[in-house]
Amino acid sequence: MKIFSFIGALVLTCSFTGLVIAHEDDPKEQNQEPPFFGPIWRASDGGVAGGTFQYSGVNLQAWLPFTAISAAATSASDAWGYVSASGREYAILGMSNGTAFVEITVPSASVLTKFMPRPASASDSLWRNMKTYQNYCYAVSEGGGGIQVFDLAQIDSGMITDLGTVTTGGVASSHTMIINEATGFLYRMGGGSSGVRCYSLANPAVPTYVGAWSAKYTHDGAVFTWPTGPYAGREILLACGGLNGGQTETGLDILDITDKANIVVIGRATYPNAAYCHQGWISPDYKYFYINDEIDEANFGVLCQTKIIDIQNLAAPFLAGTYSNGQVSVDHNLYIKGNDLFASNYKSGLRIYDITNRTSPSERAWFDTYPTENATGYAGLWSNYPYFPSGTVIGSDIQRGLFVWTVGAAPLTIAYPQGIPTTVTPSGGSFNVTTTLGAGQTIAAGGAKLVFNTGGATNQTVPLQVTGAGAWKAAFPALACPSTVGFAVEFTLTGGTIVRDPVSGLRTASVNYGEIVDYTDSMEVGTAGWTVGTTGDNATSGIWERGDPVGTTAQPESDNTVAGVAAWITGLGVVGGSAGAADVDGGTTTLTSPTINATVIADPVFSCYVWYSNNLGGAPGLDSMPILLSNNGGTSWTQVDLVTASPAVWTEKRVRIADFMTPTTSMKLRFQARDLDSGSLVEAGVDDVRLIGFNCTVSRPADLNGDGIVNGSDLAVMLSQWGSAGSADITGDGTVGGADLAALLSDWG
Repeated sequence: MKIFSFIGALVLTCSFTGLVIAHEDDPKEQNQEPPFFGPIWRASDGGVAGGTFQYSGVNLQAWLPFTAISAAATSASDAWGYVSASGREYAILGMSNGTAFVEITVPSASVLTKFMPRPASASDSLWRNMKTYQNYCYAVSEGGGGIQVFDLAQIDSGMITDLGTVTTGGVASSHTMIINEATGFLYRMGGGSSGVRCYSLANPAVPTYVGAWSAKYTHDGAVFTWPTGPYAGREILLACGGLNGGQTETGLDILDITDKANIVVIGRATYPNAAYCHQGWISPDYKYFYINDEIDEANFGVLCQTKIIDIQNLAAPFLAGTYSNGQVSVDHNLYIKGNDLFASNYKSGLRIYDITNRTSPSERAWFDTYPTENATGYAGLWSNYPYFPSGTVIGSDIQRGLFVWTVGAAPLTIAYPQGIPTTVTPSGGSFNVTTTLGAGQTIAAGGAKLVFNTGGATNQTVPLQVTGAGAWKAAFPALACPSTVGFAVEFTLTGGTIVRDPVSGLRTASVNYGEIVDYTDSMEVGTAGWTVGTTGDNATSGIWERGDPVGTTAQPESDNTVAGVAAWITGLGVVGGSAGAADVDGGTTTLTSPTINATVIADPVFSCYVWYSNNLGGAPGLDSMPILLSNNGGTSWTQVDLVTASPAVWTEKRVRIADFMTPTTSMKLRFQARDLDSGSLVEAGVDDVRLIGFNCTVSRPADLNGDGIVNGSDLAVMLSQWGSAGSADITGDGTVGGADLAALLSDWG
């Protein structure tokens, strides 16, 4: 497993007004998270991006945040692919306000070809779905506009023509769409309470409405010309949906859709704990259909469970089994290529399964696009597309946009035997790196580098020092204090392949000799100026109060302070009480700190420990706790963090004030615990708030070069000054001599 971590670009809160809701109670509209703002990253140019990703067997080649494509966009949705007549490959990304086309022929140099806005007759929408046929692309949305048609014949020249929209066939809104390329028919699904609407692509520039099946709401589906058995040569559509917008009697309907004027239901399958039959795909032998039920995790507490339906007898399909990756996340769209199933699982990202054993899939690779947690909730990876001839795979993330991947073993792996530094000494620190080369790989001469940036427009590099076989030392030059340095290690292999960790962007470390604590409040003595409540608070229970926490499955048993007992908690429960006995209900409760002077120390940082629980109840993972900061005594506020994870431990949060505003004498922190979903269970806590700065004075006089270690390098400095005045005069007697040597040796190591 590898972990990427980068310089975090500021994530801004946004207003999502104007977005069209697909249907009442759709979970993605509840507590929608804000988008990520950051630049495009490509492996070929090593640009800076933000986030933290974990992966195994899936290699990131490019990442295009949708906000870098269109500043007006507020979310991304579906993904599809297109291969031009010349063989060049293109990713197609659905966005709230249009459709983006990105050339990915060279995945590590992926580049935006063109962004095409939504139809003027439509509204922005969280949902946009695209499919291709011949040299055309079709886009539909819950925002209306019918079927938007694009001519891609000249896409290699950067030209895409919007041919207008087709609005026949009922309501203009759609949820999804599928195409049977073998028969030349397009099927539009969803939109309000609609079923399936059928269109002939005899003239692909103008789809012609030819019929519909409206017995049930159809959310999504898959359509094939059946190869064998009594339905050989017939066009079969496997429809995921149900009544009441898919909310009741949800399941799989198998339709013979050959005759668009006489669509016949062949069979139907459902399964235990059916909550919302969402989407699915078929095994290559046409024997099994794999279904993701989007809401069973929240409603029934299962772990990212996908249903396997045996469809060998289309008239009598049945549940043949289930599988789960064991993650606390929600499964969304999945597709199958050969014996690989590519699942988009929202907060646990792309998961690739080997389905050689059809009813017992095994996970073989993954890439998590949602950095902060694996949890229930409807943020993260929406969809993927694995059908490019090159083997490139793309994914679409609601908050983070387009990901471009290759799948397989990395040519070189990187490790850190003593860990990755989070603090670097101003006089220059170092850390150790080890590398393991893949078969047949070598590192080019001069190809091992430490990449770093102290805030300039471009990165700087210094060579890594060889310390052994596959072993290196990464040494920083002298750095300003206090400051922050971003860094990465990079290896260029013979042949030109670049392997970098983190793969996109830079890790960060503080430059200092240690922390200085200017303000601390362990919540042990009274309320100490803290206030509860503000305009707009409306929670009916779970109001913030200070006390000794009462342990439940949602609330901590103890505070965070080692020698303390008290913390701020959202409603102190009773011994033996249930998890929801004192949780936040009905709205928001606000906790505000006293006024704190942040001008006494340089580059101040707020540190606090928080407890947060939102992984229980009937609708887990749908709430969050904003942390806000003010530098004018509370007149105005800026969100600086959004707590969503439920780790069941006190967790430190740090906020560098200068990243958001100018430090003043009138700083305040605010914590807003909120219950915005009727089935959600929310508990929160705050303890040990501190204002910290950083020490820029060498704390060890014998550490003459400031690298944090007293060793031969410091001895060399001393010997170079022997018998004269200089920095090696540890005793301060005016001459570097035996007394100074004794002081150095006593502090050796």
